[in-house]
Amino acid sequence: MVKPTEVKLREFLKNSNLAVPKSPPWIHSTASSNLIPILNEEKLLAVKCNVFQGEKLCYLFVGRAAYKGKDALNPEPWQLPTVFVMRFSNPPPLKRIHPFDTGAFERGRMPDYLTTFKLEDFNVGTDQDQIGRLISLYFETPRRYVDRDANDQKKLKEEHLLKMSHSRVLAVSKLYKEGSTKDCDDRAAVIELQVEADIPLKKENLLGVVVPEEFQRTPGVTEALKELTNVIETYRLLPLNVSQHYGLIYECVEQVYKRAGINL
Repeated sequence: MVKPTEVKLREFLKNSNLAVPKSPPWIHSTASSNLIPILNEEKLLAVKCNVFQGEKLCYLFVGRAAYKGKDALNPEPWQLPTVFVMRFSNPPPLKRIHPFDTGAFERGRMPDYLTTFKLEDFNVGTDQDQIGRLISLYFETPRRYVDRDANDQKKLKEEHLLKMSHSRVLAVSKLYKEGSTKDCDDRAAVIELQVEADIPLKKENLLGVVVPEEFQRTPGVTEALKELTNVIETYRLLPLNVSQHYGLIYECVEQVYKRAGINL
């Protein structure tokens, strides 16, 4: 008798004939209170991780500045995000790739149909081609991935003959297709990368930086940024909470892509 087997997302991607498009740029977001120390160090630090205990990791997201720290009402400029947009000719080795924000998963901010499985079930490994396969499977193109324009689950089932043994593959499909909610925002549909080392900031790797405009008036900040990148985009502090600034930030990231000649 043949017994049923569960198909893990990692193996499904590896064994597929999916196209591997060039990955969108990688993005690191942090509170702007960290900007001046980062400019002095000229690197992004791997720090103690609350999700993967005992590890020091530097987190990046593919294509979108989706990371969100603690929200704040009436924030000061240093509470707003700074965003580093990167593309590497020789990328740093990856520790893990996940199809969503692992912190949001661990904090119970993901739907039950996803968290019924273990987080490790969605670790697709360290092969950077897995990024392209995830995009091809669920979005077809990098542009649609960045726009969160996911494929319909019915189409996936028909094209890839997905059954209940592919429940994890289908769970991610549903997650990507659903819109943002109060508890489950755009972090649910962004590819997370983990690097187990500091990441040096070099002009050849740093496509651009997005900062609150108040920092440009701080002596030395603009000069230090220009040593690291040719593209600096700024956004205004508005009388809104931190999370309500993300529309401005996303537009700034798109401007970085345009100025850096990135065609998704």
